[in-house]
Amino acid sequence: MEEKDAVIVGARCAGSTLAIALAQRGWDVLVVDRDTFPSDTVSTHAFFPNTLARYEQLGILDTLQASHRLSWLRWRVAGMGQEIVGTFTPVDGFDRAASVRRIALDKAIVDTALAAGAEGRFGTKVANVIGSGTADDPVSGVVLDNGDKVKAKWVFGADGRGSTVAGKLGIEKERPQRGEIAYLFAYWSGIPDDGHGTLRIEADSGMSRWAVEDGLHLLAAAVGSEGTRGTGNQRRKSYLETLRRFPDTLPHEQLEAGEMISDVVVAPESLMRGFFRRPNGPGWALLGDAAHFKHPGTAQGIADAVEQAIYLADALSSDRPNLDGYAGWIDRRAAEHYDWSFAWGRFPKAGVTDKLFAGWASDPAAGQDLRDTFSRQTDPSTLLSKERLERWFEAPAPA
Repeated sequence: MEEKDAVIVGARCAGSTLAIALAQRGWDVLVVDRDTFPSDTVSTHAFFPNTLARYEQLGILDTLQASHRLSWLRWRVAGMGQEIVGTFTPVDGFDRAASVRRIALDKAIVDTALAAGAEGRFGTKVANVIGSGTADDPVSGVVLDNGDKVKAKWVFGADGRGSTVAGKLGIEKERPQRGEIAYLFAYWSGIPDDGHGTLRIEADSGMSRWAVEDGLHLLAAAVGSEGTRGTGNQRRKSYLETLRRFPDTLPHEQLEAGEMISDVVVAPESLMRGFFRRPNGPGWALLGDAAHFKHPGTAQGIADAVEQAIYLADALSSDRPNLDGYAGWIDRRAAEHYDWSFAWGRFPKAGVTDKLFAGWASDPAAGQDLRDTFSRQTDPSTLLSKERLERWFEAPAPA
């Protein structure tokens, strides 16, 4: 039976980042994914200065820029008659966001992991885990779909919301949340890069516009759950009609001059329901969307995956390797931002959202704090301090 220090199930943002971090620390790592690369997956795409700094440290940014031209984005939040726009407080010299299609980003992370010494087996499924994951029967490897067994000291599930590792170990979802907003998105050529990543939200719809790599654009429509139903033609119609509602964000002449180069991707509300899972046990751990899922309205999934990968690599490469603090660390890191993401996953509330937007737009420090919640430099409780809320609402602060 083949033996490894670690088998990582799932090779996208979470799994291959963990493979890099472990391989750089001298581990013998196998990363397995049912997909081959390059390949696409549903994603919010955006990442912020905190994650760009990590990507530079890990060598991912160099790999990515060797093959692709990136756009550096100021951040704009617009709606309710207001606009809040600017850069982020710098992290290791990065003060802007970036966005890259997952077909390019994941390939770059995979390539960096292989260059660091990890082994990859792609187009291969994990059929089972060896061991039940309890103290009496720790996880000790995996069984691949061809029947091969790979023994490992650690098995990591980085295989998304529908994690095979979690499923085989019977790890259930806990603390669920749901929003209201669903998304339709596609990639476009011929849209001019205005230098901004724009989130636009109004009473019953919204849109996002930002450049991805190599001169392409992501245009996303935020709709109610009904907007993602129907035939492909009906969803395409709903998508284009929503984009046309916001000519001040995307002028009609730009939309007409652009060319949609992909199908319309559907992200229904049901795909974006939040949860936590118990993240580790004897011989196993989960990370990325397998461990915890926020609403994508605040685009935190990639950042969470990267930080979890670094935590695991550091904790298990220390003088006293253990994951006793992993669950508590995830909870502390997610504490405010889980609820905050689902606040952004609902449509504006009259008498509340309009006053918040007006407050952020009129107070430069608050506008900066708003942007910095995306890069995890400011907590929502600081952004929405009692003093600010009472000043903006001219009354006791709302819940």
